[in-house]
Amino acid sequence: MSEVTGNARKSITIGDLPNCILHTILEFVPIQDAAKTSVLSKKWMHIWSTLPHIVLDHLFFHYVSKSGASASSIISKILLQHTGVIMGLHLISSTCKLAQSDVDQCIIFVLEHGIQKLTLDMANDENYLLPDKIFTCATLTHLKLSRCFFELLDGTQFPNLISLKLEHSKIAGHRGLEINLYLPMLETLELRFCVDVDSVYLVCPKLDNMSIVSSYTVTFRCFNRNPIFARIKHLCLDGSSLKNLGSLSVPDMLDVSLNLQSLRICDIKISIKRISCALCLLRNSPNLVELDIDEVVKVNETICYADELLDYLSEAVNEVSKALRMIRTVRLRKFKGTSTEMYLIKVLLAHSPKLERMIIEQYKRSNVTYSYQHLNELLSYCRASPNAEIKYT
Repeated sequence: MSEVTGNARKSITIGDLPNCILHTILEFVPIQDAAKTSVLSKKWMHIWSTLPHIVLDHLFFHYVSKSGASASSIISKILLQHTGVIMGLHLISSTCKLAQSDVDQCIIFVLEHGIQKLTLDMANDENYLLPDKIFTCATLTHLKLSRCFFELLDGTQFPNLISLKLEHSKIAGHRGLEINLYLPMLETLELRFCVDVDSVYLVCPKLDNMSIVSSYTVTFRCFNRNPIFARIKHLCLDGSSLKNLGSLSVPDMLDVSLNLQSLRICDIKISIKRISCALCLLRNSPNLVELDIDEVVKVNETICYADELLDYLSEAVNEVSKALRMIRTVRLRKFKGTSTEMYLIKVLLAHSPKLERMIIEQYKRSNVTYSYQHLNELLSYCRASPNAEIKYT
């Protein structure tokens, strides 16, 4: 690399770059390789030990296992040698396990060094119990936890947390009582395979985005009782969570009006229960304009229920029309062209009077010849909206 000034030419090496750029480069390199750059020059000697984000992922733990060393001892050395501000710590491994005491030591260390982002996703057999200090960390803004256990007292809060993602985790209150968890700055909440989350009363005045995947304790009762569901604008559900919403009953109308602008449904196996739960959400969301269906799965197993589904939808015309009255954009991902998908599209087109765009993204393994046949059939379907366009990609 060179810089030309007049007739002079000055050579610029990578080491001449600002530290912030060098940090960005080294964050894409396994930390054990980043440490080796310390031998390059005096400037490089301390670059790796001042990285603002420490990423200890599967590459690091694979390196540790091959070396025969103790993962916890190496992690301790890395943290002790670190001389700069730690903005992020990410412990990620699907094979390596760390003891509760080792995790506590890591978390407490970074909490005392101004951490903003923390990821804990280790292959432990039992859930980690989070240290109490984590709940009062004023600098923590992004938290992603897997296989963890929250033992909360009423009034617990994360004062500045913006994003919270929990997977295979459990939230429990004190002595089984319903408690308040205050998240005053939270904007994004993701729950994947979590339990007991319905017993926690979340206070999140800024929450906009919520994702629920296979968290079976979330029902329509939660929508009626917890005001966060009346506040969120963007909701993502998988097929199993969608079905479970109506595990007690599927109401015609909820006690509250939802503020949803978009609803995304992932991995949906078409059934009457799932369709009725989706229609309930749509009916109770007067501001919802975008519906995103990310893959209709196991469709071959649902063909035998096609007549039953057809009868249900034909009898529920009013409910369907109410549910789709405001939809402007529909996106169907991983489209395979099955009869179930085609019928679903026909219903959406026929009952969406304000529809502007239906975007159908073909499954990458689909047959091209059949794709043209599907497109021709789709274009022949009746549309409630004269402005509806079909984009087939």
